[in-house]
Amino acid sequence: MVTAHLPFPLPQPLSGLALFTGDESVLLLSQLLCLPYLSRGRPVVLIDGANAFSPYLLADAARAQGLDFQQVLNGVHLSRVYTCHQLESLLTEHLDPAIAALRPGAVLCLGLLDTLHDEDVPATEVARIFRRLSAAILKAAGHLPILAACPDPRTAGLRTDDLRRTFGERLCRLASWHFSARPDGERVWISRHRPDPAKWEWALRLRPKQTFRRRM
Repeated sequence: MVTAHLPFPLPQPLSGLALFTGDESVLLLSQLLCLPYLSRGRPVVLIDGANAFSPYLLADAARAQGLDFQQVLNGVHLSRVYTCHQLESLLTEHLDPAIAALRPGAVLCLGLLDTLHDEDVPATEVARIFRRLSAAILKAAGHLPILAACPDPRTAGLRTDDLRRTFGERLCRLASWHFSARPDGERVWISRHRPDPAKWEWALRLRPKQTFRRRM
């Protein structure tokens, strides 16, 4: 189990698409950034494509702030996806009705690009899905914050001309906010690239070769 508290204060409420890239610890960071919404009784719609949701992380963070951890966890509405086609269906067909019904404070996507790197799916097909996902995310981001954790993908087997390699950069160009995480020994540096540069040290203890994606 990993215990980590909010690594830095947000200068203002997030809006639009907030993208988190770099080290896998952004899977934790983005979950912690949901706590301000949950603590005010605002639900969070969570789409998990990395099998990375940690109720223990949120419960520990809630206790540390003197919050009712059960109430916090009850505010998380979780959907897990295991294929890019499930992700496409969830974001393009079911996200709008969920937002209308739940009126969440934010939508959190963990491992948003993970399923798009399935080498069994042709690159042209995932490119089509990426275009639909991008349009659905931008539409939703016009109404509430979309927190998208996109840690560095495992793309060692992809050809250099594979379109999947461009997805992260294309999302960065669409984001209103862009944060990245880079490890330095046992610590992590959080950098904000957009809308204005800033940098924080996160005293998150890392073990060698630690992963925050769970095996499917």
